[in-house]
Amino acid sequence: MKTREKTNSAASLQEDGGATRPQKPGLSRRSLIGGAAMAAGLLAFGGATAAFGGETDRLRPPGGQDADRFWGACIRCDRCRAACPLAAIGVEGLTPGIIGARLPIMDFREGYCDMCDGAFRCIAACPTGALTAFDPYVDKIGMAVVDEAECQLYGISGTCNAPCIDACEWDALSLDENGRLVVDEKRCNGCGACEYVCPTSAYRNYDASNKRGINVEVWHG
Repeated sequence: MKTREKTNSAASLQEDGGATRPQKPGLSRRSLIGGAAMAAGLLAFGGATAAFGGETDRLRPPGGQDADRFWGACIRCDRCRAACPLAAIGVEGLTPGIIGARLPIMDFREGYCDMCDGAFRCIAACPTGALTAFDPYVDKIGMAVVDEAECQLYGISGTCNAPCIDACEWDALSLDENGRLVVDEKRCNGCGACEYVCPTSAYRNYDASNKRGINVEVWHG
């Protein structure tokens, strides 16, 4: 009888709007510690995965330059690539190992990074935090490196009109007193515009090196 009375009483309170649902407990200290431990574990897993997957130098989208964090957080959802307005983001094949397949990489043969005028659509689209905040005046996707064996300005004819200089919005490229291309490493952020417009591979890449006169490489500075 008492159980039935309690049930009836509770039902009447709900009908009258007098009952209040119990509040969900907030995050406990144990939950916070557990969450921090899980985050640390993901980062450690990212480092181990990178090593196991045969990680070699790769140009990642803006904010993905911390390899351990990137490998631990990226879920290969492809949202960063889809969000890039200039098609500068591609996907990795099997070169670094099967674990690295489908990770996003920069592809400056297809496009370049204009930093989205500071909006960074790729970072905004990332759901896991694999791509973190990026300052184009401080951080670097990579570094432009002149290949003297491929750059037409270093050749015998030296006929290139250096479209890479005009394409660089960061004033990182110039010609020295001999008319040779030089890179200002302090200004270059690896946007890839120079590599994208370089005509070398179209005109005189006889050795099939797949390199251009200027190429963006991973920056270790």
